[in-house]
Amino acid sequence: MNSSNFYEPHTHKDPSFPIIFHLDTMIKSRSNFLPHWHENIEILYVIKGTITVSSDASSITANKDEIAVINSNNVHYIQTIEEESKYYCLIIDRKFCEEIGIDTEEIIFQRLLKDREIRDKLNLIKEEFLSQKALYKAKIKSVIMDLIITLYRDYTLSESPLSNKPETNKIEMIKKAIRFIQSNYDKNISISEIAYEAGVSKYYFCRIFKEITGYTTVCFINILRCTNAKRLLLSGKYSVEEAAFACGFDNLSYFSKTYKKHMGYLPSSSKKR
Repeated sequence: MNSSNFYEPHTHKDPSFPIIFHLDTMIKSRSNFLPHWHENIEILYVIKGTITVSSDASSITANKDEIAVINSNNVHYIQTIEEESKYYCLIIDRKFCEEIGIDTEEIIFQRLLKDREIRDKLNLIKEEFLSQKALYKAKIKSVIMDLIITLYRDYTLSESPLSNKPETNKIEMIKKAIRFIQSNYDKNISISEIAYEAGVSKYYFCRIFKEITGYTTVCFINILRCTNAKRLLLSGKYSVEEAAFACGFDNLSYFSKTYKKHMGYLPSSSKKR
């Protein structure tokens, strides 16, 4: 994920195959997974360790062989509880679901599953991706179609995304704030400015931001700045000082201290990685 893009408009090299599937490894000491959202549903199948998935201020814990579902447009982030966790990530395009009569923006799926049938389907998807036998894309699409139908029949909750208006308003307020931070992280922005853009008081904003994202506003901004500074440093076109100032830091010492805290090493080491 590009950490500076909190709304993810997933793109597919092959439009006829609107599926993203990959293995993710999370290391506890390196986990700075900033909250983001997208219209497509995301399914995580844990194969090692334990993860927490926070989605619209509601958290679930998924252990090995368990499955987490992230619903459409939920602001979410993932953390590993153990030192290392691994999970397969399946992202299914909304339009693919609509073709079989399921609008994922209008329904909510149960977030934690312990279903052997769904797990078997995910293992079959994995094997097809790895082997890439003849017509493997068609096979994967058929398995995912069956998986989505199972989710819809057995794990659709009665509530709708708009059933709780106060919660919906909070989520939209946080999305608005995140977009403002994304556009202005390289400037000297204050929490008061962000709260004003979100249309709420500073105190209320700070409380709700932490509740939804799991981060304080300052921590969120610093991780975003450091992540983008890392990208600049890895390009080889920026010195440490240039990268710091380009990403909103006006004090080099504070930048180095903050960078090491969130990235795990000093910015001067980034070019060697």
